[in-house]
Amino acid sequence: MTTPDGATAFQRSLGLRWLRDDAGLVVEMDIRDDLRGPAGSLEGGVVSTLVDVAAGSTAAMEMQALVATADMTVHFLAPGRVGPVRATGVILRAGKGNAVVEVRVVDHGHDDRLMAVALVNMRALGELPSKS
Repeated sequence: MTTPDGATAFQRSLGLRWLRDDAGLVVEMDIRDDLRGPAGSLEGGVVSTLVDVAAGSTAAMEMQALVATADMTVHFLAPGRVGPVRATGVILRAGKGNAVVEVRVVDHGHDDRLMAVALVNMRALGELPSKS
């Protein structure tokens, strides 16, 4: 599990890791105390960020383009308490200029308990920068 070269400083500060499994692209992170809310579970904003990164990474790989989030709907179903938390992105539809990605977030350390589901519309911005 590694962090891609293009990861932002914010993504690195969260300790995000990228991997692939049979379901699709997975973005994983540990639940740290500094990321917990008053009730002891992972903050909703962190879960939303994880969804956004998983959707963006999935769409960028599919479209071979830089992407930006056009809109995102997240349904929070259960708190994340144990970790690691895994967000798996799956392309539902991809066109020339946009892609719709479904993201499922689970608390892997709590028997893969489903924490959130989301639909994210990603818009292509341009070609991925070449690695030189």
